[in-house]
Formats: sequence, C-alpha cells, structure tokens
Amino acid sequence: MGLSTPKRWAVLTVAVLLASTPVPAQAYTDPAGALKRHLRAGHGVRVSEATRIMLGKRPSETRISGRLRLASTGPAAAQFTWWTLPRQETYRVIRVGSTVYDGSNAHPGPIPDGKKWIRFPNKHRGVMARDLAADASQQPINVYDPSTLKAVLKRSTRKPGFLYQGTMSYQDLDKITKTPLYHWTSGRPFGPKSKGKITWKLWTGRDGTLKRLITTDTEASLVKRTDTRYSAWGSRVVITAPPADEVIDEADLLEHIRNENEPIPEDEGNT
Repeated sequence: MGLSTPKRWAVLTVAVLLASTPVPAQAYTDPAGALKRHLRAGHGVRVSEATRIMLGKRPSETRISGRLRLASTGPAAAQFTWWTLPRQETYRVIRVGSTVYDGSNAHPGPIPDGKKWIRFPNKHRGVMARDLAADASQQPINVYDPSTLKAVLKRSTRKPGFLYQGTMSYQDLDKITKTPLYHWTSGRPFGPKSKGKITWKLWTGRDGTLKRLITTDTEASLVKRTDTRYSAWGSRVVITAPPADEVIDEADLLEHIRNENEPIPEDEGNT
C-alpha cells in the first residue's frame, strides 16, 4: 500500500534536507595539548621503530622495540631492545633516571658469572647509545617536548587523515630543540653552520594522540629514514633498575677483564 501524497512529500523533504546538510569537517585536537595530558607519572607509551641509513651502496638498518615511563618532563625511564639487520645480536637497555644499564649478553669480553647488566658512565656510551637511551628512538624530533612539537606543527601543512608534514633545515631544528642535537653522521653538536635538512610526516589520532612519525634526514649524499609507531598511550608502565647483584660497573668489569687476561707466568723449572 503506497504512501499518501502528504506523507510522500514529507519523506522527500527529509531526504533532501539530509542530503543538503554539509558533512562536518574532521575535528581538530591540538597534538601538543594531547601530549601534555599524557605526560603524567605512571603513564607510558610503547615504541616500535625502523631506521634505514644510506651510507653508500650497502644500507644500514636498525630496529627498536620498547616502552617508556613518562613524567611531566618527558620520558623518565626506558626499557627496550635494539638490533641491526641482518639480525645478528640483540642489545638490551634499561634506563631509570640518568642511570643506564646495558645487557651484558652482547659484551665481547669475559663477564663475571651472574652479571647480566653493565652500568656505564653515560659519557662512555657514544652518541648513538646516549640518544637511544633517552627515548628508545633515533628520531631527530623530540616528540615528548610539547614546545618542540608545537614548533614542528607550526611549520607543518595539515592534510586530511590527521597528517602533518613539512621540511626544515638542521639549523632551524636546532633552534626549536631544547636538548643538544648531534649530527648522525659525525656525532658533532648542531650549530649555526650545520648543513642538511629534515622532512617529516606525523600522524595523530582524532584526539590528537601521536600515532606515527616518519622523518628523513638528508646531509649531502647521506640519507637516514626513521619510521616510529607509538601505541598504548596512557598505559601503566613500571620500569625498575635491574637487581643489584646482577649489575657490574664498567670500572669493575674492566678490572675483571684485566685479571682474566693476565699473561701466564713463565715456567721457572719448578713444575
């Protein structure tokens, strides 16, 4: 049984109104503001990263998988593993505050029984190792600093799908970054004469939470591409220092190695 004429016109009117109503644009949430909400004690985030460096015909590749415990100032602790491809050896790292522990499994020298972690002075770890320990990442952009993230967003073009992309010179990157930056090629600090540039693509969720960051560093003919994914923001993360009886300091380890490698005394004829 068909609709009467008045009802038919009412249905058609509703359909026309629905079709002519503009679809609301994607809601915009400030990613820097969203980051501030996550920078709280007890909150954490998981990180998965792949880096590819072209230093000639043979590329170098690194993988990282780990988690961070956050605080109002950024990552307060980190626990992760990293390895190079083709995968040969896995390196374990725990950082709590300013103290960093490296897994002893990859150390080439003799290790005392039961010592699973080596505590190195940070200055002995090398630029890459210090950089990794800070936030389990090789990214040149500190996404855990709201002011740095805000400056990056200001220099970005916003695309549909909550994508932000842009380009800046190393000199500009150095200006907007609070912590010291080091060239990934030479290990030297950035400065006003630094050459090179960085391009980025940053994806967020509808609520502004960071989801993925891809950066490409270009310095002369050298290129580094880092792809980082962030997940489980706000999750409960507990990271503690290894048990004291499993830790050996670098100085004690060197002493142990010297003792282990002492030359055997010459036979004086009394054996």
